[in-house]
Amino acid sequence: MDFMPKHSDNTVVEDGFEVIGVNPIPKNERNMSPWKFFIFWAMASGAALVPIAGKELYNMGLIYAIIAIVIALLIGLIPAGLISDMGRQIPVPSLVVARKTYGYMTSGAYSLIFTFLNLGYFGLNDSVGAVILSSLTHSPILYWYIIMGAIQILLVLLGAKWLEYFFRYTAPLLVISFGILTYFLFTTYTINVSNLLNPIGKYTWGGALDFLLGFSILAWTYKISTQSRFGRPFSGRENKKTRAGYFVASPLGIMLPVLLMGIVGFFGNSLNPGSGWNIAVLSFPGVSGIDRIIIIIAAILLALSLIHPNAMNLYPATADLLTSIQPLFGKSVHEKWAQPVATLLLGIGGIILAIEGILARISGFIDILEAIIFPFTFILIFDWFKNLRHTTRIGDYYKIPRNIKNNIKFGALIPASIGTVIAIFGIGPYDYIFAYFPKALFGSFIGLLLYIVIYYIRPDRVQLSEKQNDYDRFNMEAEDSQ
Repeated sequence: MDFMPKHSDNTVVEDGFEVIGVNPIPKNERNMSPWKFFIFWAMASGAALVPIAGKELYNMGLIYAIIAIVIALLIGLIPAGLISDMGRQIPVPSLVVARKTYGYMTSGAYSLIFTFLNLGYFGLNDSVGAVILSSLTHSPILYWYIIMGAIQILLVLLGAKWLEYFFRYTAPLLVISFGILTYFLFTTYTINVSNLLNPIGKYTWGGALDFLLGFSILAWTYKISTQSRFGRPFSGRENKKTRAGYFVASPLGIMLPVLLMGIVGFFGNSLNPGSGWNIAVLSFPGVSGIDRIIIIIAAILLALSLIHPNAMNLYPATADLLTSIQPLFGKSVHEKWAQPVATLLLGIGGIILAIEGILARISGFIDILEAIIFPFTFILIFDWFKNLRHTTRIGDYYKIPRNIKNNIKFGALIPASIGTVIAIFGIGPYDYIFAYFPKALFGSFIGLLLYIVIYYIRPDRVQLSEKQNDYDRFNMEAEDSQ
């Protein structure tokens, strides 16, 4: 069954709301540049919660903490870059592409799981913003849970185009407000930097990298194509500088705020271990008058910056849910309203999670998130790079299979499940290796290796011609279909 509407009918925005859902983005709407990619993801990543990285890495000391962040970037750079290119080559979310890797039903099940994981992140950010604004205004925190959530819902209803505008034009406010708080942090408090350079307490490299990958780059990776599908179409004829720019823009945008804001959170945590990372609620003793007003304004702006990442938690959550339920609509004209309605309902759900106190469960939440997302993403990327980009057209992703074989592809599901089990439970007597190597990443590699073995021994594997110009051929087909 083919339920994808014709491309000419794919309206991105109607009555002010984005209604494209998870259908392909028309070519005339695909114009984001690498610089816009970078700003978009820097704003999505950078917010008032991010300095908590300094708290989580505090025992490592500043030098090792910075090294850990750089290593996390290097680990996630290629997966994030490939997913970014995927969105430019075929303008649909990655979970739509996963229909061919994992099977239609399995991809739908993953989509539902990822919907709730994104809502969890929505709740985390909404909580931090509400805590800051409630503290600064001495008003009930419940009000701020609702106000922050409502603003985020409105932005996501407007869609990716307006999100990009909002991120780009509010970027200076975030940079200035964080810079102001950083200035007052170092001028108000006495911080002995030399004592913080080396390890301060117990830590493991594996645990630190697990946190960073789940908190930042690999947790964001599968979502990147949700935005990169609005980038200029991939072409084998584009110059190497442009191609490289698109490839690295998203991962660099994600990790730069983690580095800079994490360092500031590290110093803040040294003043008050456990909570000092949240520099927006520091007391700054002795500061009064106009300086106090400037600090309060900067803290409010920093709190409002949480709208950025939360919009990019709610937006993919909507895409994930729509990926799962899209077959219910068939070719109904009412499908266009699925995106606004889903955004509204999911946003309300995220607010409820914030009220219920998900912030207190951040470590356990991130462990679950990375255990599921990492193996799924690694297998999807391999299948895309090695197979799907050569052999599939856009319309293939919208055909509901009539047999169980293509609805549940055990050749991908079983390796991904094994990787998830290892990421959660470890490997028993050999768990000591996770003091040095991230457990979730290890599970992902095991799952990927199992999938590669299955991929090469399965009898129905498509044999590709070595002379095939994959990028050019794929893009000509994609452009012809549009």
